[in-house]
Amino acid sequence: MNQIFILGASTVYGVGGKNGGWADILKRSFHQKMYAPNGLGETFEVFDFGKSGASIEFVLETFPQQFADYKRSSGTTVALVSVGGNNAKAVGEPGNYVSTIEEYSKQMSQLLDLLVEKTSYVFGVGSGYYNESKVSPVISPFSGKKSYFSNKRKKLFEAECKRLCEEKKLTYIG
Repeated sequence: MNQIFILGASTVYGVGGKNGGWADILKRSFHQKMYAPNGLGETFEVFDFGKSGASIEFVLETFPQQFADYKRSSGTTVALVSVGGNNAKAVGEPGNYVSTIEEYSKQMSQLLDLLVEKTSYVFGVGSGYYNESKVSPVISPFSGKKSYFSNKRKKLFEAECKRLCEEKKLTYIG
């Protein structure tokens, strides 16, 4: 059985998307190809481990257990990872960033290396742009804290993910 593990934050999870996130769209596409009349049959499992608010730290902490619980010992395993926007944001006030680009780079490099060890293929995935009028600030319904997201800072983190993928000879989908 081939498996696809999708790891990341709100764009993976589908916050704000009337049809869910890109992981939902990908999963539906695979299911349609497998289960449609004259389909391929059950050849893939697609796991969406996206979580709204996820940071690189969260993915590093949770993916080992997800793989331990769900990864099969045979077949092709693909990891798609899209995380960094919540590391690029500021919390409380506009300049209070969650991570520096250097911290993110170190952690993303570590994550990519671990995924390469555990999978057949790893892809870094970008996540588009924010509507800054809606997310700068955005107030957490859980904590009441304000977060500030900017496209400029997010793209800086995505560029670093792309650079790391290129350095490690992995595919980056922007």
